Amino acid sequence: TRHSEIFNIDSNSYVFDTPGFSSLFVPGMTKEKLQYCFPEMPQYEPECRFTGCAHINEPDCGIKNALEQGKIARERYENYVLLYKELEQLEKNTYICHIKFSIQQTIDGGAK
Repeated sequence: TRHSEIFNIDSNSYVFDTPGFSSLFVPGMTKEKLQYCFPEMPQYEPECRFTGCAHINEPDCGIKNALEQGKIARERYENYVLLYKELEQLEKNTYICHIKFSIQQTIDGGAK
């Protein structure tokens, strides 16, 4: 992006495309909730073999089956996977920060 641009999604929603940003942060979003942002996906979830299926590496996944049958656009699925992995990494980084903070608190508390 070389310039800032605002896209009107609906009467109360906008997306800002600005230089320097490479990811999207939505407070409260988790990798488990992500599929519900893709309205074409949840209808195929009951066909998944495993409860809590991430729809990425699991066998017998209803969403991956729908993808292979052309019921879900490959580009949309690839965007889902990209965002899922970003959220997964954010979750890991947050966990690591909490562990480091806890260790530092223990060290600082033990020095007193």
